[in-house]
Amino acid sequence: MKTVIEFVADPNTGEQPVLEFIRQLAVKGRNDPDKLQLYKLIIRGLDFLKRYGLQESFKKYFETHSEDGRPYTIMLVKYLRNHVPLIEFRVNWKAEGAFRAVFFEHQIEDTQILLFVQSVVKQTTHDPEFERIVKETETVHSNFLLHPEQYINLLGDGKP
Repeated sequence: MKTVIEFVADPNTGEQPVLEFIRQLAVKGRNDPDKLQLYKLIIRGLDFLKRYGLQESFKKYFETHSEDGRPYTIMLVKYLRNHVPLIEFRVNWKAEGAFRAVFFEHQIEDTQILLFVQSVVKQTTHDPEFERIVKETETVHSNFLLHPEQYINLLGDGKP
C-alpha cells in the first residue's frame, strides 16, 4: 500500500498549519541547535512514516541518531486515547519539548492518506494547547467525513 502525507490547509487562510510549524522550526534552528535537532528528527520521522506506512509504524520503533551520533528511539505514532480515530505523531527532544502533530487516516483503494491537521510542542504532559488542537482536529475529521473532496483529490486530476 502506498502512503501519502497531506498537510491540511486552513479553509480561511489557506495556510497549512503543520507544514508551517515545521518550516518555522527549520528557520529558528539556524540559531538554535536544539530546534534544528528537533526539526531533523521530525523530517526523518515523516520519512519513516511514509516509507513504512501507518500500520507498520504502530508496531515498529523509529530508530535513528542525533547529530552528535547518539541513538534516538521512539514509538512515532499512537492512537489518541478517547479520541480514536485521531492519531498522534510524536518526536521528543530534550529541553526543546515534545513535538506532537494530530492527524487521521483515509484510504482510497491501495493508497493510505494521512491528513495532518495541527501541531504543537508540549512542555508538560497535560498541555491545554494540545487539547485545543485535538478538538480542532476532531472538527476537521467530522467535516472530512461529510465532504472529503474539500480536503483531498478523489478523482486523481490534481485538484482538491
